Amino acid sequence: MKRMKLVVLWIIVAALASACGGGGGGRDADADGDDGQTDAEADAEGTEADGGDAAEDPSADDASDGDADAPDLPDDVTIDHYHPECVELPSTQVIALWDVVPMQVLSSPAKLGVVGFHELGLDVVFSVNGTEVARAADPEYNDLTGAYEYWFTFDPSAYPDGPVTVTATAEPDCPGHTARQLADLVLNANAGGTLTNDAVRWADCAAGSDVSGVGSEASPYGTIERAYVEVGAGGTVHLKAGDCYSLTDLYPEAGYDLWTTVRPAPGLGRDDVAILAYGPTEDSTGRFGENMVRWKDVRIYKDVEPGFSSIFYFESGHNAWVDGTELYDARGMWNGGQITNGNDPYRVYYTDAFIRDIQNVMVSFARNVAMENIGSDVFRGTSDLLAVNVTVVTIDSGTTDAHPDFIQFYNPDSTVDNVILYNARVLNMGAQGIFGGEGAMRNIAFVNLLMEKDPPDSFLISQLTGDWDHLLMWHITTVDSGMMLREPENIRNAWVIDGIYATLSSGSATELPGWTIDHNRAAELTWEQTEPMGTSASVGDPVYMDVGADDYRLGAGSPAADAGIPLPGVPADADGVLYDRETPSLGAFSAP
Repeated sequence: MKRMKLVVLWIIVAALASACGGGGGGRDADADGDDGQTDAEADAEGTEADGGDAAEDPSADDASDGDADAPDLPDDVTIDHYHPECVELPSTQVIALWDVVPMQVLSSPAKLGVVGFHELGLDVVFSVNGTEVARAADPEYNDLTGAYEYWFTFDPSAYPDGPVTVTATAEPDCPGHTARQLADLVLNANAGGTLTNDAVRWADCAAGSDVSGVGSEASPYGTIERAYVEVGAGGTVHLKAGDCYSLTDLYPEAGYDLWTTVRPAPGLGRDDVAILAYGPTEDSTGRFGENMVRWKDVRIYKDVEPGFSSIFYFESGHNAWVDGTELYDARGMWNGGQITNGNDPYRVYYTDAFIRDIQNVMVSFARNVAMENIGSDVFRGTSDLLAVNVTVVTIDSGTTDAHPDFIQFYNPDSTVDNVILYNARVLNMGAQGIFGGEGAMRNIAFVNLLMEKDPPDSFLISQLTGDWDHLLMWHITTVDSGMMLREPENIRNAWVIDGIYATLSSGSATELPGWTIDHNRAAELTWEQTEPMGTSASVGDPVYMDVGADDYRLGAGSPAADAGIPLPGVPADADGVLYDRETPSLGAFSAP
């Protein structure tokens, strides 16, 4: 696989060298899946075994073979670091983030993955408690997350029960570029079972009592909070059916350091349990006052008068895990506010969640998350933002004064660094797609991204402004949504490759200093353009599968099929379908 990786690098560098020499946009040459456990076992271990609707894992042969027809390499090639072309390219840093919810209790082996990108490829080196344990040279499918990423299998039986520190260094394949040391990932080994807490406490908002109840199924507590503080770190709170639950902040904080789960009682599902987080009364403010809560398969909402409000309000240092849970504003997508607020720093992880009918989302870790009916911004640019396998249906500001964006960067006097949107799609987008405003943006990757605007004749388009350095826009599809490179002189080391755009423009320019714009197709030119931007560019109908059904995979005879160049670290499309190794299709989806 390492040999194939070098071939891919060789192809892309050759293409970019051609772009550098021939103008046209090149830079100056001088310049959680089900593993058979029961729910109770998975919850007790705190693993991400509930990976949701992950795509089918391709066979090992499909994922790692297929380089028999690759061109022969020079005899003096060394597989690891022979990249003399790299010295001619400006130095950039790897973009990479953990795709793992930290502080889990792992009783059995688990795949721990990193999502990472660099224009010339990368490896990820993993260490546990300071000892190197693995090197991942290429992304492979991770069935726990449903994405291709750099991963290794962590075996908790190799360590005493208790905390372990996992580190990852994303190393560029080319000398002269900068590695990224990811934040330490703290997990809990539990092969010996000493951290397992099988305790269960019950709550029933209709018939339970915090005074007379004992937390059993027959005699439940009346509040979630009482059950939570009594169950112990790593335990489970079972909620009986009801829509009368609310978040309270009545008891001293339990101080747990393990994920402790709140979920519907056995036999119940998300539709059976609703929790009011922020409501009209003074004692309903979104504060729960507890750390390390895993909200599993419940509904949580706010219901207040129009204006700014949030579902949750967190205390400094708190962590929450929203897993399989539905979040919404009971008064709809134009009622104002967002999901979270609080005293920084706090961190919330969203996996397999459903977010609907709310004005602003603004999450910073989202995997396998579906969203619907958003009234303004989905993402705000913040450092270390990761979104993988995210689908949004309908962004609509209605008659409000909101100026909606799929992702907005507006960070005056500060720097946003290390952002990844990977396998993300938004349909019925009554919004700008990508908006860059004031502030500094560094090391940003948009990979396998679909943005479809509705209504098509809306004036809203993506606009890149502000101070950017190192931007990857790979395999992007925009439908009815233009991409305007508005202030290209302030954007350096930008790589726009293998995309399909409704329009792609920067006035009448066909090339931009500091940009590599290569192998893209525009559905049409703007009024200012007479030629498309970049090298190997084309113009015309991409021929989608079924526009009326919002199916933007490539249809039969599409000129975008097999028209791209291979990009390092992107083996598959937004649906997990493998790209052709030598001539991948343009846009976010591989040709059938």
